[in-house]
Amino acid sequence: MTISHPPRSISIRTRCTTATSLLVLTILAVLLTLDATVLPLRSSLEAAADEGLLEGYDLEVLLIAFGLVLTAGAGAATWWVVGRALRPIRAFRAHIDKITASNLGRRLPIPPGGDEFAELARAANLTFARLEEAVVQQQGFAAMASHELRNPIAGLRAELEDALEHPEDTDPAHSLRAALTTVERLDTIVADLLAQARLDATGGTAPHELIDLSELLVQEAGRMNGTVGGVPVGIDVASDVWIFGSRIQLVRALANLVGNARRHAVSSVGLSLTASADEAVITVTDDGPGIPPADRQRVFERFTRLDDARRLDVGGSGLGLAITRDIADRHDGTLTLEDSKVGARFVLRVPRIVVL
Repeated sequence: MTISHPPRSISIRTRCTTATSLLVLTILAVLLTLDATVLPLRSSLEAAADEGLLEGYDLEVLLIAFGLVLTAGAGAATWWVVGRALRPIRAFRAHIDKITASNLGRRLPIPPGGDEFAELARAANLTFARLEEAVVQQQGFAAMASHELRNPIAGLRAELEDALEHPEDTDPAHSLRAALTTVERLDTIVADLLAQARLDATGGTAPHELIDLSELLVQEAGRMNGTVGGVPVGIDVASDVWIFGSRIQLVRALANLVGNARRHAVSSVGLSLTASADEAVITVTDDGPGIPPADRQRVFERFTRLDDARRLDVGGSGLGLAITRDIADRHDGTLTLEDSKVGARFVLRVPRIVVL
């Protein structure tokens, strides 16, 4: 967001400089006046002193007093001019004191003209607007997180209370398995909340390095296929595809995309990597029911879980795709949901580096 500067009126710096220059010129004028006008009258003043008219007065003292009076007058005028020029600062302070966490909508009044104070007020108002937006986002995030955590906690409590109050009608093994499932969901939500909070706090400033994306995808696909259960992941990657990014963030993005695809797939998940002159393209597909076109943007919002996702994966947090899109943004890339004949097709694009 940029600040447009209207044509400037007389700036504060100009006013203060002018006032100081006037003070200096006044003092010089006093000295020159004394030298050019008063001192030639010395003979007349001395004659008057001889006649007793200026008896008890020293000529030099009178001249110095006259100069001090003029200097004091010039200093007072300068003080008044500078004080008047800096008066908007007091108004700014009064308004800033009224801006609190519960009243972030207040803004500074913009003085007329285009001097430094007007520019300062505009810049401060933009800062307050960004601060207000960030606070609103954090409040919304906290509210949604509380809502998502409340449901599994309530379910866990109900399960445990039922087991304690009706032990004769409760299968201990079933209760423990249900409690463990709820704890796993809580663990997933908390882990995703921490990941999102780190991304928000750091602004994507995780250490970047030169990464062989082909090797990274092969390693992650092998690790996922090595886990017990789950739909197998087929891989087709181009060789010698390098990018500059955060390895830990890219691993999490891949885990989110492939994990999401495996939860919704019927029999297979595809992971591919292609490259153009300036970008690397990672595609993750599945043969599941797919995502309706009306929901293809909504799935990237925080805590969004479609009905089909809730049915297939009760332990999800609704943050995985939002985190993955944030990671793509922090790598100057994009994450989109594109058309597919069968299932869903997520496409992650990041800038490519050609290594010679």
